[in-house]
Amino acid sequence: MLLSLLWIASALFIILLTFLLIRAFDARRMPELMKWQRHPLKSEFRSADLRDNTTLADYQAIEDKLAQELKDLFIPNDDQGWRFRSSRYLDRGVCNPSAFPKNWNWSFELTPPEIKGGVLLLHGLTDSPYSMRTIAEDFAAQGFYVLGLRLPGHGTVPAGLLSVSWKDWTAAVKLGVKHVQEKVAGQGPFFMGGYSNGGALTVNYALQAILDGSLPCPDRIILFSPAIEITSFARIARLHRILSWIPYFEKNDWLDIQPEYDPYKYNSFPQNAAAQTWLVTLSLRKNLLLVSKKGVLDKLPPILSFQSIVDATIKGRALVTELYGNLPENGSEIVVFDVNNADRLEGLFVHDFRKKLVDWEKMGDLPYALTIVTNDTAHSRQVCARSKVANSIEVRTRPLELKWPDQVYSLAHVAIPFPVDDPIYGSTSPDSDSPSLRIGDLALRGEKGVLTIPSSQLMRLRNNPFHSFMLQKIHDWIGQAE
Repeated sequence: MLLSLLWIASALFIILLTFLLIRAFDARRMPELMKWQRHPLKSEFRSADLRDNTTLADYQAIEDKLAQELKDLFIPNDDQGWRFRSSRYLDRGVCNPSAFPKNWNWSFELTPPEIKGGVLLLHGLTDSPYSMRTIAEDFAAQGFYVLGLRLPGHGTVPAGLLSVSWKDWTAAVKLGVKHVQEKVAGQGPFFMGGYSNGGALTVNYALQAILDGSLPCPDRIILFSPAIEITSFARIARLHRILSWIPYFEKNDWLDIQPEYDPYKYNSFPQNAAAQTWLVTLSLRKNLLLVSKKGVLDKLPPILSFQSIVDATIKGRALVTELYGNLPENGSEIVVFDVNNADRLEGLFVHDFRKKLVDWEKMGDLPYALTIVTNDTAHSRQVCARSKVANSIEVRTRPLELKWPDQVYSLAHVAIPFPVDDPIYGSTSPDSDSPSLRIGDLALRGEKGVLTIPSSQLMRLRNNPFHSFMLQKIHDWIGQAE
């Protein structure tokens, strides 16, 4: 028996090592690493830096040091050997956010004349506070103080994610919560919002606050494409270190190496980033189980989520099965964006997504409200909102003065928080005075195998044509708490 177990263990070890070697050799074929992919900035905030007296000003002082370090990595504009003129790391280049009127890669505050509450907003993985900009501006217009917090490892260089830990992120979130609470000083409600990985960090913080008892818990939570669960492949992403410490296999640190032309998001993706996000989701599920076992799920605040029915980055179904399926009936709601079901697209989708939504609508025991944004009719690009309250099968349909844009068949994970007129990721107002590439409007055509940018990256929708509906939904939902 023991001999058999040893044989099995040996076989599994050989299979795993073979897989890792194949992956490491394959990674060597990726593009050459640049200095912003090799060298993390030294001044970055770590969880060990968090003290009882640490303030947002201390955090922003660290960001000031990071900005100075970052300047040393910029490529001079007169470097004739540098071909990629749209790099965000080209000094005085059109995509270098340091030259923009405001660099949204850093933590930002929006303070209205009279504060009626506070909001902490958290961006996603490889992202920056820019993704929360329009949400923040809308909250500020309603009278809320808003802190858009930059999470460690973000907004600077992709190499910043090579060594970051999920505990660094959670420490920064605690600091952000503390600051918003002090700024509001008990005047009005406290809300938290998070996009993708920031959504997972938001929910995990709320669960920790319930279990801890000494941490302030948000009154309401708003999520955008939250990473409640990600692909199981991320579980083994940490194993890359077995080989990537060897200089010959240094590219094995990366899942993807791409040109960095996006001023507010890394295009390159380190394996450690996936591993740390998986650890966030693991902590979230463990804390959710603990809260459930303690019988204090009723302390979870109401949650409003916006999710596309198709999402290549996260497991969207987990939002329902892992989170909403465990919520008490407390006023929570999910808003789902359907695919474009115009009849001319019939048969082009890999699954019958509409059937899944129809079956979902028929369930009468849901402890949360459900809204589905979908085509008004099978022959129209106009959309409507089909809504039902908790524990009901009655669906009410409300026409929206919105429609699917031409040649758009669905939303995408990266599209949810951005309006169509966003200066970077938008696809309207081509006369925008954006200082950068208008990434959302890129529609390059030509022969395959020519560009350094993958065609799949260019095809992905970068803005939400139903963004105005989303903001109004937030207004209405927040109004229920006032």
